[in-house]
Amino acid sequence: MIDVTQFGYFKVLGKGVLPENQPIVVKAKLVSKNAEKKIKEAGGAVLLTA
Repeated sequence: MIDVTQFGYFKVLGKGVLPENQPIVVKAKLVSKNAEKKIKEAGGAVLLTA
């Protein structure tokens, strides 16, 4: 699991590229629709925090 808030980030945008064979779980306060789509297509999941 990647908790982006530990690194000082609160929003995940969909500009990057994810490896296809490695699903990840991303924990963030805000996630763009494009980022959520890419994460789910790679087999991962998104956890939203307060």
